[in-house]
Amino acid sequence: MSRLAERPPVAAIPRPRPGTPPIPSVPEPDRFTLENGLRVVAVARPGLPQVVGRIVVPAGSAADPRDAPGTAHLVGSLLTEGTDEHSAIELNERIDLLGASLGVRVGHDYSEIALALLAETLDEGLDLLARVVATATFPPREVERVRAESLDALEARLDEPANVADDHASEAIFGTEHPYGRLPIGTIDGVRRLRRDTLIDFHRSRYRPDGGVLIIAGDLGGGDLRSRLETAFSSWDGSVERPLYPDLPAGPEPSGPLLTIDWEDSAQGEIRVAGLGIPRNSPDWVPATVANYILGGSTITGRLGANLREDKGWTYGVRSVFVPGLHPGGWIVETAVGAEVTMDALEEIERELQRMVDEPVSAEELTRASEALILSLPHAFETPGRIVSRLATVEAFDLEHDYWHRFPERIHRVTREEIRSIAVTCFSPDRLARVIVGPKPPGEG
Repeated sequence: MSRLAERPPVAAIPRPRPGTPPIPSVPEPDRFTLENGLRVVAVARPGLPQVVGRIVVPAGSAADPRDAPGTAHLVGSLLTEGTDEHSAIELNERIDLLGASLGVRVGHDYSEIALALLAETLDEGLDLLARVVATATFPPREVERVRAESLDALEARLDEPANVADDHASEAIFGTEHPYGRLPIGTIDGVRRLRRDTLIDFHRSRYRPDGGVLIIAGDLGGGDLRSRLETAFSSWDGSVERPLYPDLPAGPEPSGPLLTIDWEDSAQGEIRVAGLGIPRNSPDWVPATVANYILGGSTITGRLGANLREDKGWTYGVRSVFVPGLHPGGWIVETAVGAEVTMDALEEIERELQRMVDEPVSAEELTRASEALILSLPHAFETPGRIVSRLATVEAFDLEHDYWHRFPERIHRVTREEIRSIAVTCFSPDRLARVIVGPKPPGEG
């Protein structure tokens, strides 16, 4: 008899049971206000050689003059193209010499100027950051060069089906009169018409310290950070308030028509299903985060991913997301599938949405989503850059200072009833717009 046959059966190993998610360590920042009105949120991380700072000002595209779309974006792009002390070349050489990076991001609500550098060059970096934000000069030659780059980007955007789908989905939700329905980069006609004087006026009125905030984290040294910041930003003054927003539209027409855009040379169909979301500072944001995670916040374990990717094999990825904003932003499902299954995939997406509306989620789904969100939190504070990003969210959207401390507790308190309420409000198919960019389905002309 074979020796293998003589071996006793191997006992089944019980499936491990997950333990309680660890409580994340959220840093407690120092908060103070400089004499010029700039609020400061600082987190000291001694021993980490890097420092990251970010200035957030209410100078996003929502503040664009109505007849000058793209103003905020062009201003942001030109901040690093010359100051009262440095030409564009000199400024970039100085940044390289410090071993630093300096970049600007312009969104709908805010513009953010981010600096990352070594702790040993912090004072020089702060001085440079202050120069960039306060004394940008908008040299005519650089204005024309950056304008041309923006126009190239806008033209290229028209050649990408995914971008075309995104843009039409935003317009379907918000229209063209609300800032959230327009691209921060502007329009081709608008950017062509922008005058340098308009850029200078926008910078002078919107980039002011009183109304902005500096978030900084890393090895801040042994000196008095406040006095160092007072010195660096002493010549920057003035105040600014958030721009006024128009009323939100009612949202897409109930059961409105499907918007299809033919793209015959594409092998895929880009699908967007979108509607109105909720403000980032809404008490409903936490249950909405859990509800969205169950539906499509995870490409593999979310219901959409389990259906379209794991079961059907139609896509490499599908996700849903609430877009944060001072006002209700968008909520969107996005994916790309083979052209031959585009309409089938749209039907499956709508079926999963309706299931969220009609049926309570299971206790297992709720537990899995809650624990995944809590387990992701410690990673959010591992580096100075991540610390700054999380605290910038708190400051930009007027969240409680202890928001991230209480986040795990709030996630644990989310109920199945709250998730279904979010689904009824945000996921109901009859409240959503549908956009498909791709080849015509087989059988159509």
